Amino acid sequence: MAFVVISVILAVAITFAAAFFYISRIISLPPKGRAVDYLKINSENNQRVIACIGDSLTHGNIGVNWVDQLRNEFPSDVFLNEGINGDVVWQVHQRLKPILKCNPDIVILMIGSNDAMASFNSKSGKRYKRNNNLPDIPSFQSYQKLLSELLNKLIGVKKVFLCTLPPIGENKDSQINQHVNQFNDFLKQITQEKDVSLLPVSEHLWSDLALREFPFINDYNPNSIPLIRRIYGGIMHHYIFKQPWDKIAKSKGQWLLFDQIHFGERAANIVFELVKNAVSRK
Repeated sequence: MAFVVISVILAVAITFAAAFFYISRIISLPPKGRAVDYLKINSENNQRVIACIGDSLTHGNIGVNWVDQLRNEFPSDVFLNEGINGDVVWQVHQRLKPILKCNPDIVILMIGSNDAMASFNSKSGKRYKRNNNLPDIPSFQSYQKLLSELLNKLIGVKKVFLCTLPPIGENKDSQINQHVNQFNDFLKQITQEKDVSLLPVSEHLWSDLALREFPFINDYNPNSIPLIRRIYGGIMHHYIFKQPWDKIAKSKGQWLLFDQIHFGERAANIVFELVKNAVSRK
């Protein structure tokens, strides 16, 4: 009997370990169609090049990939997916050269959610600095400086669209979303200063959240264990048990963000429509 119990425990442990490594591999995979891939092709045709720059919300393997939706919508254009999971604005600076070398006609920039989470409290900041090998702990002040410098580097791009940051959690009055509001107020201000276009992602997502058909269950928790549990749990249910992201979200009392951070189908469609309208030929 004891042997059977031990065998069952070992089998369960091995299964969970295999699932964990499978999910970790998915997260670690870079997005398809990056700038380095385009440069290898050395295309000489007249396709527009549209660079979508950001973090996991653009990368699209944790949640829905709205960049792929754009590729399907505009097959004659090239969409570079330069969203990297976990990135803060400092890291975008480090990988900007190959993007600019592609001479993009349009840039869609949605970066800052990780900066907001990292600067929310000291524990989060230290975790981001350690995990991302950052020179400093991200702060709102450093984000202001680095984003301004990033937009200066994009000055040669014909059209730059800067996205406001999505909610973190779905409680509009939460401390984390009051913190995100600081970032969004700054984004609105800098688009006027730098003469770039604003895409109101935050506003459209909050408008849709007002339509939710059930109350949210849990507020955003920045601590590492519940954070990892939410993210990995959602990814496991999608990639292993083949559940739609929105179904996973609903099971957790979420409307748009299945793990309180990343887009389900409904949220990604909102972003897709905004970007589609922005890049449509006129």
